[in-house]
Amino acid sequence: MILLQSPSRFLLQILKDRVVSGDKGVDIDCHTVEFDDVRYHIQFSMRNPKVMVLSVALPLAPPEAILHDGLPLGAIDAIKAAYGAVVQILDPPKDCFDVTMKINLTKLPTDEEQRNVVLTRIASVREVVLGAPLKLLLRHLASKTVAPNVDKLVALVHRPNESFFLAPQGRQSYGCIPNEVPGFD
Repeated sequence: MILLQSPSRFLLQILKDRVVSGDKGVDIDCHTVEFDDVRYHIQFSMRNPKVMVLSVALPLAPPEAILHDGLPLGAIDAIKAAYGAVVQILDPPKDCFDVTMKINLTKLPTDEEQRNVVLTRIASVREVVLGAPLKLLLRHLASKTVAPNVDKLVALVHRPNESFFLAPQGRQSYGCIPNEVPGFD
């Protein structure tokens, strides 16, 4: 499921290495694909070694998906809530990417354990963005309110061509898992 995936190991290792190496890092400009669907573009510059620019391209959303500026419902708010002052969303995102973030490593907690928690959360950006619609709907369901701008079927992308749907109806929601989705037998 979206919320049960592990963080990107590659992204987490790069973040941890950069934090440990301090100012003696090297320029990094690399592209990677994980989970066969999410593309990352990671950039560090020696001019500003404590700032990372991370661009993320998500799987193509189904036509039923509610998107705001190409992102799932509630994604921007989910990013801001998950990362706080450590991450700044750059608008517009880089070409061919859905979201570009500037990560300021100087704003990480000084305590090593807390810092690792934040780095792991950053490496879990896929789950934060793709899980945003579900989290938003569940938050409104728990508070017994109707989510704004949600009056129809909400598509939740799991993997490319693998979505499941929620139909919010007042103070309840119905889930629909299509038969052709592998792994949901």
